[in-house]
Amino acid sequence: MATQMGHGSSEQVAQACEYITGTLLSQDAAKAFTQNVKDKCNNLKKMCEQKLWHQLSLLLEDCVEDAEFQRIPGLLIDLYTNFVLLFALRLNSLKLAQIAVKVSQQHTLPQQAVEFLECTKKLLDDAASGSSPLSSSGGASSSKEGEKEADKVDTEPTLYLKMSVGQLFLQSGNTEKASELMEAGLKMLDKIEDADPSVTASVYSLSSQYHKVNRNFDEFYKNSLLYLAYVKTETLPSDFRLSLAVDVSLAALLGEGIFNFGELLLHPIVTALVGTEFEWLHALLKCFNKGDMYAYDMICERYSSALNRQPELVKKADSLRNKITLLCLVEYLFSLPPDSRSVPLDEIASRAKLGSREEAEVVIMQAMARGMVKGMINQVSGVVTVSWVQPRVLTHEQVQGLSTRLESWAAKLNGTTSALVAQ
Repeated sequence: MATQMGHGSSEQVAQACEYITGTLLSQDAAKAFTQNVKDKCNNLKKMCEQKLWHQLSLLLEDCVEDAEFQRIPGLLIDLYTNFVLLFALRLNSLKLAQIAVKVSQQHTLPQQAVEFLECTKKLLDDAASGSSPLSSSGGASSSKEGEKEADKVDTEPTLYLKMSVGQLFLQSGNTEKASELMEAGLKMLDKIEDADPSVTASVYSLSSQYHKVNRNFDEFYKNSLLYLAYVKTETLPSDFRLSLAVDVSLAALLGEGIFNFGELLLHPIVTALVGTEFEWLHALLKCFNKGDMYAYDMICERYSSALNRQPELVKKADSLRNKITLLCLVEYLFSLPPDSRSVPLDEIASRAKLGSREEAEVVIMQAMARGMVKGMINQVSGVVTVSWVQPRVLTHEQVQGLSTRLESWAAKLNGTTSALVAQ
């Protein structure tokens, strides 16, 4: 790769255009190209000649995403090295970093891709610190400006590249280096005001994948939802979307501190499960969200073979049973009217499919210890009086149920008011 980035001088533009016509589209090289690739290469040349830098950057983004370009070994790397770098400083630096990341995927070995991205990062750092020809002219005043720019070396493009390097380290099994970059990325993100969504997404993507490798279900779930908050789900490749939907759903079930499924069920990512071999997972999420013990047992029986193919679900079968029992309790207490919050332990035992009121008592104490409910148990009368239930993210169906309860409460209140007025 070049030792510095070009600023699109007349000489560099001429050199870039000559590369397109004389090398890339030469008679021998172009034999392997489809007409689509040839047309886009010619358009790259025209935009470069006219110095339409923004339009050129958009077309370059399109090229590196194009499967026909990606299928030709080494084409994108060659195009980046001999064409893009000649005018790289004229492009938006974040777009340049994103293009470089896509180009790096043509390297067959992770270490080669790491070296490629590290080199790109160094070139961007040199440009930001005033080492590039474009930013090093202007005497004493430019020297001061260069010092200010040097303090801003860790910009969004640099962060984006670092997170991509972290992903490569993770793929190659170097979790220690990936962890270092992840921690540094999270700290750097805190210092950037109004970061570009793609940059924020890259940080949380690395974090989620790191926790997935380390089987930390709670952290994977949290970081995956943060990642999904900064990307458009519909733009994700269908196979990746399904894989992520499966992983996030399993993490929600297996995470020890995850007891609210409403946020996930409202996210479009879970629709990727519908109509696939993992549709049972979607049904299981809805079952846990409702705390429906009877539906849970039916699903376990109906999809036993699919469940048995998930070793973590098998391994944590008792924990899953305990989790849905707690959710059954919370959902039931949440559904009660405010004036009917004294509940017999036998009723709770029946709804949660527990063998005795003593078992119901244990479940209630677990819920209290987790801060899911507040109240008091009267062992003599066998009743629990609930004063507070943990707020939850409600699905559309649950919101409709809450609306019905509020209407009922309002009607009751109006009836009481009317009775008092009549007296």
